[in-house]
Amino acid sequence: MSRFSDNWLLDKVMFDYVQGGSCACCGFPHLFAPGGLEGLINAMSDLETDSKTREINAAKQSPWPEDMRDQIWGDRLLLRYKMKKEMKDYRAFLEEVVKDDNASQNNNDEPSTEDIQDAIPILHQFCTTQLSPYELRDIFQLQRSGLTEILKSKYNITSAYAIVFCAVVEQLSNFQHTGYGVDAPPLDNSDEELFETVLDYDSRIQGFHLNVAENIIIEDSEEEWKVDEKILGIFLKRMISLAGPTLLARAANNVADDDDKNSDDDGAEKDDGKSSDSASNKPSFRSDRRVARLMIARYWAGRLIEKYRSMQGQGVDD
Repeated sequence: MSRFSDNWLLDKVMFDYVQGGSCACCGFPHLFAPGGLEGLINAMSDLETDSKTREINAAKQSPWPEDMRDQIWGDRLLLRYKMKKEMKDYRAFLEEVVKDDNASQNNNDEPSTEDIQDAIPILHQFCTTQLSPYELRDIFQLQRSGLTEILKSKYNITSAYAIVFCAVVEQLSNFQHTGYGVDAPPLDNSDEELFETVLDYDSRIQGFHLNVAENIIIEDSEEEWKVDEKILGIFLKRMISLAGPTLLARAANNVADDDDKNSDDDGAEKDDGKSSDSASNKPSFRSDRRVARLMIARYWAGRLIEKYRSMQGQGVDD
């Protein structure tokens, strides 16, 4: 078993749970799920049909206690439900950006669904003209502990799933050691996949970060920062997708079927010969990694929104 693989994560969660890594006596919040475990898994809209079947079979053979397993799936669904309710806030901001720009050009047309794409060049100009490269770099940083704090404080999830999520974040910070391929589904021009490929981690200072600005050293005693406009563009496209229509993209059925041996869209990882998890009937944590990366993107989008509104004199809501 390679370190930081899904098998490692499965065992780590069990060990942490038994050792009291989460308060197991405080009463866990649950969603009403008349279909039990299968009902919870089938309610996950970002899972393909075949993926759901594999997850149900894997969950039934899981070494986790039944109550722990059901808590985890219940809070997986609850987290998605809460995050989906927030998508309208990102759309409202993007429409606001486009509307303000239209107003400044004496164009009072209300933005349509497609118009939020017009926010990309507007925000790009804001980032490169009103923020210094160093300020921009500072926005796109998040310590590992910050993710678990968001889960607990913002989404109020402190059950067994919090243990899973904490282990997933540790796995994500060491993702290069897993040998897994890209978690995003195979889609053309996937904003999620592009964001995943440029997301980086540094345990020493920055934590999770984007190399959106680099220091061009002229002399040892001087610093000069330059914006990487390609990486900035990738993030802004990802920011547009935060507005929906879906929380996590799904591969087309024919694509998912063709890729079944290597990926379950939101389940087993792509099998590149370095991982046997997809061939085993054990739970996978690909969907959790995708949610964690989505949470990172949302955190940075929130910081950019706050910076934009403060500099536009609009203030920021609590």
